[in-house]
Parts: sequence; C-alpha cells; structure tokens
Amino acid sequence: MRKRQILAAGLFGCLALTAGILLTVVWFVKEQKTISAAFMEPVQLELCLLHSDQPGTKEQVTGLLPGESLDWKPAVILNGTSPGACIRVSLEFGGILGDFPEESEEEEHDRLERIQELCAGIRFCDGWVEGEDGYYYYQEAVAPGSIVQICDQVTIPEDWDNEIAEKLFTIEVSAEAIHLDGREAWF
Repeated sequence: MRKRQILAAGLFGCLALTAGILLTVVWFVKEQKTISAAFMEPVQLELCLLHSDQPGTKEQVTGLLPGESLDWKPAVILNGTSPGACIRVSLEFGGILGDFPEESEEEEHDRLERIQELCAGIRFCDGWVEGEDGYYYYQEAVAPGSIVQICDQVTIPEDWDNEIAEKLFTIEVSAEAIHLDGREAWF
C-alpha cells in the first residue's frame, strides 16, 4: 500500500510539473506579443493650374475646333510641411462625356470611345505612367514643397464633329498621396 501511495504521489507530481511547464510556455508565448504603433503625419496636397500671369483652380475654354491644342497645365503641390510622398492622379470626365444612367449601350460605347480619343490627346509630363487601374502614377518620390506638373497640353480629336459642337465637357483631376515613411511606394 505504501508503494501505491508513493507511486500516486510521484504520478501526481509529474502531472503537476507537466502542467506547470505548459502554463509557463503558454504565459511566455502570450507575453511575447508586441504592439506596433506609429504616428503618421498627414500628407497635404493641392491641385492648381500653372499660369505665368495668374494662378487659378478652374478654367473654361470655348471655341475650340477639332485638331486644336490648348495649353493645360494642372499640377500637384505637396505642402512644405508634409512628409515626402508618392502621388497619383485620376481624370474624371463630365458634361457630354459624363456617365448618364439612362444612356443606351450604344450611347455608352460612343461616350467611352470619345473619352479614349480625348485621353490620347492629353500630353502627360515626364515621370507619369498610366496604371492598369486607371490612375496615373508619378514615378518618383515627391519632396515636401514640390510642384509636380501633370500635363501640359490637350488636343481635341480631329474626328470630333458637329454632334459635339457647342457642347460642354469637363476634365476633373483628382490627386492622392501616400506617405513614404514605412510604406511601400506605388511605383
């Protein structure tokens, strides 16, 4: 009987030791979690049109004929207090080139074709590349206080006819930026 008590006490001790080791391992693993926290500075962008005589944010041009070009110089300005960033822009078309819910498939096809024709006539400045997602990406990191010109010219497609004459279309530029510090660049 004494041997049974010793055997039971030994077995109980082994179980207690095993439980203690497991609890220690679980506690050690649990305590190894790390918490990562970062403070991200906001990136501040502005869009503008570059003019030699006067700065502006909106411009309306009338009287253009098919095949004519006009100077169009939208630019992105990264605020001087912002951190370095990567930038991208998108173009949204409105007026007669805008999306209409009631348009037929043929009208939609014609509208999208006109947008492609107009996009082919937009001359982007060096450093901009069109992505598969429709955005245009600037291929260099932008330093605080920098002005990055996006385009310098738009040419009206030569085959646009009287169907488009005296109708309004718009090109709206939107810009986005991603803080470079600790992030993967878009390019």
